[in-house]
Amino acid sequence: IHSPVTGISSFATQREGAYIGVGSSGPLTYVAKIDPIWVEFSVSENQLLKARANEDDGRIREPRAGQFDVEIALADGSIYPETGRITFADASLSETTGTFLLRAELPNPKRGDGREDQLRPGQFVRVRLKGAVRPDAILVPQRAVQQGAKGNFVWVVDADGKAQFRPVEVGVWHGDDWFIDGGLEDGETVVVDGALKLRAGAAVQITEPNKDSAKAAGKEQG
Repeated sequence: IHSPVTGISSFATQREGAYIGVGSSGPLTYVAKIDPIWVEFSVSENQLLKARANEDDGRIREPRAGQFDVEIALADGSIYPETGRITFADASLSETTGTFLLRAELPNPKRGDGREDQLRPGQFVRVRLKGAVRPDAILVPQRAVQQGAKGNFVWVVDADGKAQFRPVEVGVWHGDDWFIDGGLEDGETVVVDGALKLRAGAAVQITEPNKDSAKAAGKEQG
């Protein structure tokens, strides 16, 4: 018996020498093609609409023809060394889950010792799409952003070295930072530590070497 595809087989459902009747025994096993390997994941309707709105507003520039680099993180948090590309997008959203199905294809070579492949079917991973750019993005450390009765805010230091309360609109996380979608300008100094002790107009002593000013730069969005 020969498999029409190259891959690895599951356990056999019949023992060697057993009589097999046509159409009555079911599959003998199944063979999984694992190099390259498919990774299927879903994007929620809310995420999709927000991404479109950010692109329309110029907050995000997507890669040409939507050719994102697909990076995956394994269950233990480690990053898989190979990246891939999206090869399939479903025609519609799921009515039951409200999500949009995507499929990426990634190389899956054997490990350095050559004994087995790195990924197996059914394995849990987290998908990151990389390649979008946020022009002139402003980032602040997550711990600088406080939550108040009217939403998120930060403390900034004015030209006189005094603390000023500033409501902000936060975007998505990027590592240990928040993207700030509104409320801050490039070059403003944001208080990172000791914010809970501040009040409006209080004198602030800026210490080195941590220069946690709001930073403006074209950041690659993961």
